[in-house]
Amino acid sequence: MLPNGKYKVEFDKQFELYPKFEFQILNDSITFYENYSFVTRKIEKNKDCSLIIEKEIIDETDLTELQKMLNRQHPFYTFKTISDSRFDFIYRVDLHVMINSGKFVLIETE
Repeated sequence: MLPNGKYKVEFDKQFELYPKFEFQILNDSITFYENYSFVTRKIEKNKDCSLIIEKEIIDETDLTELQKMLNRQHPFYTFKTISDSRFDFIYRVDLHVMINSGKFVLIETE
């Protein structure tokens, strides 16, 4: 799916106020770069044009029931259009609920 390399995110117009970030894919991990910090997670790529990122473990002790329910969701990326350096995505909670959309643009290859 996404080859190893560094990417920037360009959100679609309705999400253009979302904070922009860059990330790097290296085999089975993804590193997010934002505001001079970074976070690395495991990823699962599959042939169904989707990308699943390992969830961060959150202490649910002080969360409301709604927050707990939302925390149990496992968002994933699906890809609409794929080219050599551009990957149009939809970030989803499930097949019916979209979080955002845009494109990953490959800016540096490994």
